[in-house]
Amino acid sequence: MSVLLALFLAASVDGEAALRHASALAALGPHPWGSPRGQAAALYVAAQLREAGLDEVELQPFERQGAHGTNVVATLRARGEEFVLVGAHHDTVPEAPGAYDDGSGVGLLIELARALARDEVRPRTVVFASFDGEEAWSTGRGTTAGSRAFVERLGPRGRSLVAAFAIEMSGWRLGTPVLHPIAYADPREPGRAVVAPAWLVRAALAGARDAGSALGVGDPYLAWLYQPAVRTFRVRLYGDDLSFLQAGHPALFASDSSFSAFYPDYHRPTDTADKLDAAALGRMGRGVLGVVRALQRVPRGPAEEPQWFAAFGRVVGWPWLAGLGAASLLPGLWRGARAGGLALGLRSAQALLAGVLLARHPVPGLWLLAAPHVLLPSRRSWWTVVLALAPAAGLVTLGASAWWRGAVSGVWLAPWEIVVAAFALALAFLGLGGPGRKGGPRKAPARRRR
Repeated sequence: MSVLLALFLAASVDGEAALRHASALAALGPHPWGSPRGQAAALYVAAQLREAGLDEVELQPFERQGAHGTNVVATLRARGEEFVLVGAHHDTVPEAPGAYDDGSGVGLLIELARALARDEVRPRTVVFASFDGEEAWSTGRGTTAGSRAFVERLGPRGRSLVAAFAIEMSGWRLGTPVLHPIAYADPREPGRAVVAPAWLVRAALAGARDAGSALGVGDPYLAWLYQPAVRTFRVRLYGDDLSFLQAGHPALFASDSSFSAFYPDYHRPTDTADKLDAAALGRMGRGVLGVVRALQRVPRGPAEEPQWFAAFGRVVGWPWLAGLGAASLLPGLWRGARAGGLALGLRSAQALLAGVLLARHPVPGLWLLAAPHVLLPSRRSWWTVVLALAPAAGLVTLGASAWWRGAVSGVWLAPWEIVVAAFALALAFLGLGGPGRKGGPRKAPARRRR
């Protein structure tokens, strides 16, 4: 029994202990980066990582736009140069004590380090980083200052980074642990976005599932809609994965807040430890532990693999998306070929516009056009029209709601791409004949004999 208990403890992240760390950090009061309280938070994290059994713990000072901060970096060594990074941030906005954002993530980081320190076999080195300055925007000094400083400090060693995984706001009793693969602006190419690669999302989902604490993608209720939404709209929320993705490294973050269930005390003075739940922290901790174990052993993937879609816990990549897009065009082209004339011309024009959209933005393109392509050629009635328009209506509604809440600041699609999408959607309803009609010509109705 004692052996089984030891194995259980070795594979667990203690939610109660993570809550104690979050409470200790929140007890400092608001501790924005560059403040004496922020330095006290860094010292606390360093001391707790050493107590958790890590020998290599380093305070890394940095300076950004006249403000000074301190990252805490600890390492569990393995053979070889490759390493996985797990991060959280110990700074807060000036108004909030930050129990949830992100004392909870730091608490999980410390207890994750404690659990992994017990491993006798370690396939890859794991680096734990508690970043300062993630909330730099709140002081008008950019974004994710600490993790950007960390990435710059890596230098050539950055080539050995397999992936970065950030633990954000966690431990809300009403929350659901999810991955947040948000698209961010690519500073290397204006107008282009970077997003977590398919292999990383696939590994994270599989690792959490194997650990018995599955993670969703984006939202527990709107997971499928979330994915085209973050590729269509410029989401203003972010995590420290931003710094890594914009520097060309695979990265992803997790939280138990989502669009449909967002922590109500976010960035408020009421973000205190009594709002957190140890069981919820334990649930997120098990999932994160599974993710990190998966990243320690998964074959290294490319830095960029942006075209993918997750469904039913699985991730399909570009070949599947391209195949589905092409297949969705076939019913309409077949109907147009049977009708000939103008109908064939309209179907061909629609297929051309749809192909452009699907090639440039396959996830939003499939979301908008797959249902009209499949449903309308077989039968056009009020219910097929409603079903065909539902994905587009849902995407627009979610985008408008997110904009009203201040969560988005624009769209990724260029104006001409929006025009192409609108015409492709409109043409999907044309050249198909009337309700319930097949594509061929109608016979004239027989005359009744008198």
